[in-house]
Amino acid sequence: MAVLPKRVAAGVATLALAFGVVAGTELPAGADTPRPATPVSAHPYSGVPVNATQPRVEQASSTKKKKSKKRSKGAKALAYAKRQLGDRYRYGGTGPGSWDCSGLTMKSWKSAGKKLPRTSRAQSRYGKKVKRSQLKKGDLVFFYSGKSHVGIYAGKGKVIHASRPGKPVAYIKIKYMPYAGARRPG
Repeated sequence: MAVLPKRVAAGVATLALAFGVVAGTELPAGADTPRPATPVSAHPYSGVPVNATQPRVEQASSTKKKKSKKRSKGAKALAYAKRQLGDRYRYGGTGPGSWDCSGLTMKSWKSAGKKLPRTSRAQSRYGKKVKRSQLKKGDLVFFYSGKSHVGIYAGKGKVIHASRPGKPVAYIKIKYMPYAGARRPG
């Protein structure tokens, strides 16, 4: 019985060595870390001398640089709000998992690097005033007299908002609530 484990161990070691050559690493006996293997074409059994120089294939460097799309802070705030769609409403909620209207806008803009006040009324005095015709994604849109409700403009005449108990964070058309102004924090 003692012979079988030795044979298995020897077979495993052989497979590990063979795999190391194919995968590009060898693990010599007693070594703790892998080192680069000898290239297959320069392997002693390949017929190619080890010191033979092979032509280098240089890759053409692309002169075009990738344009990194820099998202605006408003777009980042909107993206955060979109990830909260379906979360429940909770009065005073600032997430995660439950929100009120101003808690949602505050955390959305925080994710974009802007600190907003906690309440919708305080947020209605923050940032630059924006005309309804000039709304951009991420703008804060206020509703009702006293600006007691706020949502994040999502484009195409809609906002994302946390409205009331029993209703999850959702999209709604601006025209369904009494518009009271807009601000651009970023």
